[in-house]
Amino acid sequence: MRNHTPAQHTIGRVVKKTKQDSSTEKNILLLQEIGKHSPVSVEEVLHILSGKGQSLILLFLCLPFCQPLQIPGLSTPFGIAIAFIGLKMALGKYVWLPKAILKRTITPETLQKITASILWMLKKLKSWVYPRLSWLCNYPLFQIINSTVIVIMGICLALPVPLPFSNLIAAWSILLFGLGLLEDDGLFILFGYLASSITLIYFISAAFYFITFTF
Repeated sequence: MRNHTPAQHTIGRVVKKTKQDSSTEKNILLLQEIGKHSPVSVEEVLHILSGKGQSLILLFLCLPFCQPLQIPGLSTPFGIAIAFIGLKMALGKYVWLPKAILKRTITPETLQKITASILWMLKKLKSWVYPRLSWLCNYPLFQIINSTVIVIMGICLALPVPLPFSNLIAAWSILLFGLGLLEDDGLFILFGYLASSITLIYFISAAFYFITFTF
């Protein structure tokens, strides 16, 4: 007989409520409550946030790295998950995620920090992020371009390279795309393009410097 974690039992009780009220804040508060006393797996996080779409999941996965003092050990699995989500967005179909990533757990302390940060950010940015230049979010060609950039930024975040601020600039690029897609705000998509360009220049310059002075 299959055993279920406390978080899975809670998900079963509240999933109907989540489907009925899929506002961003409700989903985050639900996740916060579920992970208050026990670890939550990446699979459970994706399941809870799936009602709002990939953009909210992107915010959750990148936010821990949008500050100078970051949570160690999560950039690689979270970056890989972001890359796979971007691939799913580009292809418009289900993309398989490695079981090792899905089963990775997040401690209650870490989960509370992430969810509290998302709620604070959404509250502060509510008057700044709103639908404009929506064609940058919804036009099929730009949907593919946006998703491709998210894949590349996810890979940059996942790379275990000892570069100062490498996770920070990659995460902020993803954050800007996530906010733009969440509210159909094309201006934030443009900010995402700018941040992604800076990130790519930074990584390419670091690789060129390493190759030049090593070989």
